[in-house]
Amino acid sequence: MKQLLMRFIQTILAIALLSFLVPTVRVNDYLSLIIAGIVLSLLQMILRPILKIMFLPINIVTLGLFSWVINVFILWLATQIVPGFAIQPTILLGIQLGEFGTLVLMSFLLSLTQTFIGIFIR
Repeated sequence: MKQLLMRFIQTILAIALLSFLVPTVRVNDYLSLIIAGIVLSLLQMILRPILKIMFLPINIVTLGLFSWVINVFILWLATQIVPGFAIQPTILLGIQLGEFGTLVLMSFLLSLTQTFIGIFIR
């Protein structure tokens, strides 16, 4: 139970930090932030293992790079489920990233942020 609560807190703090630092990550209010963190954590704990098993052959052929696509899909799904949580297309180094490119970048930043927060709160 403690591990589940810590995972929720990690995700909520990571989303809050990204919404503060990255202008294209938008969270309307604290309730949306908490719901987004809980939904994203639950999707990562429940849906990600199922999708990894389903797409295991593709993941083996791509040497694990397909896991990023699964993470991007989970992040996109969370933005669709939670009202008030959105990730808009961004410009990186003068290059206009589309919705998928922005989700890939935000998925990477979210994973990195969750890892660092996990190190500090343990």
